[in-house]
Amino acid sequence: MSDLAKRLGRRIYEFRKQSGLTQATLAERAKISNEFMSAVERGAKLPSLQVLERIAGGLRVDLKNLFNFDGTAYRKLEPLSREIRDVASLLQRLPAERQRKIIKMLKIFTKVNADSNRRDG
Repeated sequence: MSDLAKRLGRRIYEFRKQSGLTQATLAERAKISNEFMSAVERGAKLPSLQVLERIAGGLRVDLKNLFNFDGTAYRKLEPLSREIRDVASLLQRLPAERQRKIIKMLKIFTKVNADSNRRDG
């Protein structure tokens, strides 16, 4: 496989070890088979972007950190609450245009709420 696949696989392996996860646990979190996870870590397979996003989520790291081959940036993401995961699941079922509109409304609401809190605070 390509040099990219090998470097990416090594990076995923390093993050997994730092996180104290087994290959099977990470595969389960990423919703892929153990065999595919092993092939990814060996650099024998190059996963799709969607799979890489799930692997990064399983590792609790930003996706961009998987591609930071020169550094050791490692930032754990806070676990998402059940409510946030439910909202994300609902959004994923909607067409892309509706998702964008809802996200835009949430951003506006968040800004208005923050401005209101500053005035009240």
